[in-house]
Amino acid sequence: MERPLLFFSEPSLSSRDRRPFPPRQPHIPSSERQTVRIEPKLQSLVDALDRKSANLSDGSVGFLPEETLVFEIIGSIDQFVNAVRKIEGLEWLCELEESFEPDEDFYLENDGEKEEKELNGRLYFIMTDQTALQQLIGLWEIYKTGEKLPHGLGRWKHLFAYLRDIRNWNINDRLDGTGLLEDWQERVDRNEEVIQFEIELWFRSIQSKRDEVYHKVKSMIEECNGEIIQETVIENISYHGILVSTPINVFEVISESDAISFIRSEHIMFFRPIGQISTKIPHSEEHLITEDDRSGEVMDDPIIALFDGLPIENHELLRDRIKVDDPDNLSTDYNVTERRHGTSMASLIIHGELDEESHPLNRKIYVRPIMKPNERDFSEIRSECMPLNTLPIDLVYKAVKRLFEGDEEGEAVAPNVKIINLSIGDMARPFDRFLSPWARLLDWLSFKYNVLFIVSAGNFIDHMVLNVRKDEFNSLTPENKEVAAIKTILQEAQHRRILTPSESINALTVGASHYDSSSYVQSSHRLDIFSNQYMLSPISRLGLGHRRSIKPEILMPGGKQLYQEDIVGRDGLALLRIVDSLQPPGQRVALPGTQGHLNKTGYTRGTSNSTALATRNGALLYDELLEILGENKERVNITLLIKALLVHGASWESTLSIIEGALNEGEKKNLRDRIVPRLIGYGVSDITRILEPKPYRATIIGTNKLTKDEAHEYTIPLPPSLSSKDVWRRLTITLAWFSPVNALNQKYRQAKLSFTPPQEDILVTRTEADHNSVKRGTLQHEILEGEQAVPFVDGSNLEIKVNCQEDAGGLGDIEVPYSLVVTFEVAEGVDIEVYNEIRERIIQPVRVQ
Repeated sequence: MERPLLFFSEPSLSSRDRRPFPPRQPHIPSSERQTVRIEPKLQSLVDALDRKSANLSDGSVGFLPEETLVFEIIGSIDQFVNAVRKIEGLEWLCELEESFEPDEDFYLENDGEKEEKELNGRLYFIMTDQTALQQLIGLWEIYKTGEKLPHGLGRWKHLFAYLRDIRNWNINDRLDGTGLLEDWQERVDRNEEVIQFEIELWFRSIQSKRDEVYHKVKSMIEECNGEIIQETVIENISYHGILVSTPINVFEVISESDAISFIRSEHIMFFRPIGQISTKIPHSEEHLITEDDRSGEVMDDPIIALFDGLPIENHELLRDRIKVDDPDNLSTDYNVTERRHGTSMASLIIHGELDEESHPLNRKIYVRPIMKPNERDFSEIRSECMPLNTLPIDLVYKAVKRLFEGDEEGEAVAPNVKIINLSIGDMARPFDRFLSPWARLLDWLSFKYNVLFIVSAGNFIDHMVLNVRKDEFNSLTPENKEVAAIKTILQEAQHRRILTPSESINALTVGASHYDSSSYVQSSHRLDIFSNQYMLSPISRLGLGHRRSIKPEILMPGGKQLYQEDIVGRDGLALLRIVDSLQPPGQRVALPGTQGHLNKTGYTRGTSNSTALATRNGALLYDELLEILGENKERVNITLLIKALLVHGASWESTLSIIEGALNEGEKKNLRDRIVPRLIGYGVSDITRILEPKPYRATIIGTNKLTKDEAHEYTIPLPPSLSSKDVWRRLTITLAWFSPVNALNQKYRQAKLSFTPPQEDILVTRTEADHNSVKRGTLQHEILEGEQAVPFVDGSNLEIKVNCQEDAGGLGDIEVPYSLVVTFEVAEGVDIEVYNEIRERIIQPVRVQ
């Protein structure tokens, strides 16, 4: 059979494109106005630090008082970190991107008129002591006079001019949006006496300072009869965390003056709950018996790793197909009937939806249990969650290291793994500006080990209140019900945000589409709110990601989620409740029987399922690439090709008009930049567009590496039969890479790769995502279409240039791996042999990195 994929010939090396676009400068206040605004704030910081010094207890002798300062800046200041480090006693902690509402001092102007437009800014986090703060006051005094600042400190003048606010990092900052207080209240309601939680400390780059801070915080925790269970430091992602247990009453008072000392500690960045990474599948007596013949040879070299709950190793659908590695002995806590989530995920990865009767994967998958039954759940069949006595980030870090390097127990256990499936997320931490430590960990591990994490966006399982009167709901057409549901989902976007760690920039994040292969009998009591299989599932969480990057990148089938109309409604509006059942519709998967049977199945739904199916497709792509590459497989970055290919077949074409129809005119201005990417990413992934050979379509692939300010130029031969013909054509280009990261810089992503599509050569234009939004992550996917005739001669080429630019600083001479996939196609039925004409004209040796 003719293989559908072609390889690029060797690209030429050149310098990256440079297109400077200086940002618009905002209106800023005069130095006199800044003096009025800022000077009282500085004085209050000095007074607070003086009071702290005067109130030091005997146990704190030798530990100088410090304060975490937050500088709110309009715009940004290049290399400001260097100016901070020139002042002894000031320590740079990190920076974050922020948006600010305009006010009378800071705003953008257009023809002399004030614009009501958000201003881009930064938050600079700096640790200071008394001596350094006095030096900072000295610089401020020089700024007020207009004199030149000392050598190396000139950037402080820019900071003072663009300084919107300066303040302490306070208790509310450490607790807001973390879910800890909600978790605390639930425990109080259950009359629990102890609470466990995570403290993320500000990362101090000098180990002696880290040790000093750790012992100071430890002492304060012990003062209130608490204890530290675990400490984890991961320098490469600037993480210093501790797992803490204290009496439940420590959080009864939350104020800057009266709260227990460690809650007020300036060394703490965030408090977070533990045990919120959990999942539960409903149980029922009505499982279906499997009668499938799924035999076949299975290789023992895993390229897929599943980090999840413990599966049933002897289930008829999993026996001899999984390789369980349980160094933490989590299996001792499981009853067979509780091995639900890991069993269903392994089933989907190996077999896909059972109703589709697809061929199982031909090699085992590696399974590392990282969940166990929830000891706080007293149900007959408990939910599964991360262990309460360990930090999730520490567990995942050690699990990945064990894969590729080994640990104290021995050598690497599965060094050939290319994909790690994470179908779990932290319910207590929807993504909100700050990249979580867990996401930072996945990013660093992706680059270090060249492994692709495929992560679920998370499920939103609350009821849905439509902005439709209850007494009018049943009279709506299915189309109007669909529009009402889309409007509700968009209105609730803030509450439906993707769950940590799915904001990871190097990972591929997967949402669920509203589709499965089951058959079911429709009922008036069970409502199917969406009719389009390419629409997101109503329980799939929404993006965007870091710096408004496209997240989730793709949708995969996640099962049809039905609803039931509440007979009472909510405040006169229609209220829809989720139907939670193991009966169809949904995706049929292996599950434990209620009596421990090993041949039972049931129907489930959600982004865990869609993530597992994406992982399965990754394994199928791996096998396809091995067939093509043969002995050359070591020369090509298969992992990054899989990342690009999983997205390459995605598009909006079946859903764009539906989403657009649910918006009013004012909302449509952000349609391609924020709204559609937030809902469906790049669309439903369809690898059949890549793997099925078609004469009217050719897909060319390649991998390589770039360093800072380099570029590679690729050529794609044009099919001569297309010249001067009015024929619809489409050009799809996907670029994927793993970026090293700088956790202390708000840009975070050290390597920005990009291409500019060749539009003029064949008269095609962008049809989907905004040209800026596709460049914010580590995956640029563009679709261009046209049908106007273009004359060209045989031997003409399209040129695509891949550029590498430093983004977050510190890239240096690091080589950044990437993959490029390009598909050129014309309408089916047109008498143009696109595949053959391109194949004959492209030089075919396998690219060497």
